[in-house]
This record gives sequence, C-alpha cells and structure tokens, in this order.
Amino acid sequence: MPKYKFYATLLDAFTWYLKSEQENAFQQFIDKLNRVPFYSEKAEKGTAFNELVDKVAHEGELYVADAKGMVHYKTFSFNQHVVDHFVSLCRFAEPQVFVKAILPTRLGDVELYGYTDEVLAGGLTIDIKCTDKYDFPKFLHHWQHIVYPYCFKMNGMDMPYFTYEITDYKYVYHEDYKYNHERDMAKLRLHVEHLIQFIEQHRHLITDLKLFALDEPAIARESS
Repeated sequence: MPKYKFYATLLDAFTWYLKSEQENAFQQFIDKLNRVPFYSEKAEKGTAFNELVDKVAHEGELYVADAKGMVHYKTFSFNQHVVDHFVSLCRFAEPQVFVKAILPTRLGDVELYGYTDEVLAGGLTIDIKCTDKYDFPKFLHHWQHIVYPYCFKMNGMDMPYFTYEITDYKYVYHEDYKYNHERDMAKLRLHVEHLIQFIEQHRHLITDLKLFALDEPAIARESS
C-alpha cells in the first residue's frame, strides 16, 4: 500500500504555491489540498470547452455556429475554427484515460494518478489547456507531461510524447515535450518529497484523508 496519494495537477498547485507572492497563497494551497469547492468563471469556461470538444469528437454531437462563427455551449461562446481544430485533433483519440503508478521515495511510496485528456496512437498524450493569455513556454514547469508518461511506463506502456494543446479562445498554440525516464523521474521524486514534507508539517490543517492513503477501508489496507 502507498503511504500517500497525489494527483497530477496537485503537483502543479504546489509549484504555484512555492513561486507565488500572493499574501493568501498558503491558505489557497491548503484549500486545494482539502478540495474546498470554489467558483471561477475562467475554470468553468475551460471545463465547458473541454466538454464541448468531447461531445463532438467522441459522442458525435453536432453543433451549429452562428452568423459570426461562434459556437454556443452552456453560457459560453467559442470560435468555431478553434472548436474545429480540437475536434479534428481528438476525434481518433481515447479520451479520459485514467493512469496511476507507484513512485518510491525516501519518505515512502506515493501513488500518482490522474486522467489524461486524450491518448493517441504512436505514444502521444494530449492535455487540453485554456487560458486568457498565452506566453511560451507557459507549461514548462507543470507536471502532467512527466507524471502521465511515468505512470504509463510503470504500467508497461511506452508513451513518451506529450503535447499541451492550448487555446486563448482566439488562437491555438502547443507545447511539445518528450519524457526522459531517468532525468524526469529524479526531478519528479524531489518535488514529491518536498510536497510530502509540506503536508506532514501542516498535517493538522489537512482534512483530505486520501492524501495520506487513508481513503480505503482498514481491512483492505491490512490485507495488502
């Protein structure tokens, strides 16, 4: 049994916390650890865009653009040419593939997990990102392009290629990364150990038991 369980984007949030100069960064990260619900119109718009792409690319749902070339979904509107790009890219992909793997660290075994947006043949994983403003390389210090290929490799699948497919709702950008197991695993382990030290130091503030791998029944833990 792992001693901790971390999802991929939590590692991104920890990086944000370490670099942030906001006065309330600590509380924001504690809230993230505790999965405190919050509303963000930016996040809602990004979620709606992902849903629209999935429905069209994988469920065959049709859409009609208005006279200005805008596609309306829920309470949001998106440029048709942007929607078309992502639909074409994802049409033959496997969506929402769940991955997990154990990462050994000097502080205990950690289960890393998450859902990939799209998996394509040829060892390519795609993550869809929506942003108000894009500057290259915006996602260089994110962790999905390391965590997901690591999980695939630990499960016997070679998926070294990772692309962040990005839109600011007007244009499309992408960042390509290639996983190097020895280099990236070492970097990943250091970051995860740093996060472990943080959550142990502030354990009294953390209510999400899954972080400490305490979300499963005691019988299951004892029989492992």
